[in-house]
Amino acid sequence: MTLMRAVVVGRPSATGEPLLQAVDRPVPGRGEVLLRVAFAAANWSDIQKRQGIYPDPVSYPVVLGAEASGTIVDVGGGVSRDLIGKPTAALCGPRLVGGCAEYVAVPVSYLVPIPEGFSLADAAAFPLAALTAYHLLYTAHGIRRGEVVLVHAAAGSVGLALVQLAALAGARVIGTVGSTAKQDLPRQLGAERVVDRSREDFVAAALDATASRGVDLAIDSLGGEILPRTFDALRPFGRLINIGEAAGEPDFPVRKKLYERSTSMAGFEVLHAKPGSPRWRRGVRQVVAAASAGRLTIPIGNLMPLEQISEAHQALEGRTTQGKVVLQV
Repeated sequence: MTLMRAVVVGRPSATGEPLLQAVDRPVPGRGEVLLRVAFAAANWSDIQKRQGIYPDPVSYPVVLGAEASGTIVDVGGGVSRDLIGKPTAALCGPRLVGGCAEYVAVPVSYLVPIPEGFSLADAAAFPLAALTAYHLLYTAHGIRRGEVVLVHAAAGSVGLALVQLAALAGARVIGTVGSTAKQDLPRQLGAERVVDRSREDFVAAALDATASRGVDLAIDSLGGEILPRTFDALRPFGRLINIGEAAGEPDFPVRKKLYERSTSMAGFEVLHAKPGSPRWRRGVRQVVAAASAGRLTIPIGNLMPLEQISEAHQALEGRTTQGKVVLQV
């Protein structure tokens, strides 16, 4: 086997760091392409997999990396060889792993065309955040013009995609961030109001912005103590969608909160939109078109060489990042 460099976690650890190691280069299977990776993104899901707290099962050792960009250099059975040599972005298969490496094999259905005007670095920052935001708003919810949407972690990559796509749909967006330094970017990209949670009560701000009615939809990636308080910002029959626990595992009486104003709560996983399905292809077309037209952008907050993977994770865990953390391979 031919060796390549990859970011590997041998076993889950709360304190361990990802390691750059030599591993076997993958061979594309049937329906797959082999991507020579130019850039890969670092995501919060990588932190969870490293620590052993990712919601879905993970087989260790694991190569981290949920999304990447690069050039197709080989194809498996059933895939046209015309794809060889084409630049592309990709989600890294049904386990969303393997992108932080020199090569990754991914199913054709997980490829995402590079939007017009995007560099390969831009393309690596784009797929997961854009498609997560799209399917949250249109598949898990059904966004309507005039709705008010509360987005936590609005300066992160998914948060910024949500701000832009919700505003494009005609919704009013209230974002929350963890520090004053992160307020400007969500506001520039379409948030009507951005709340610094360290200085202002986001529930009071949401109620103030809606004349005490409450928001129609809240999207929470934080969990912890933020999640139960987010119910207090919802209108009667409003909806909360949880997509993560970056602030810790929440512990509260869920049923009681639901009954307070007949609200509802859902979880979300983007791959449940089924890559390759008509619904998935429609989402890909929509986000690529919006990005090509300059209406959707995922800013790169940190661009680092692959060798600095530990520093990239420290930046994510320290909540010092805005936009996407991208690694040059």
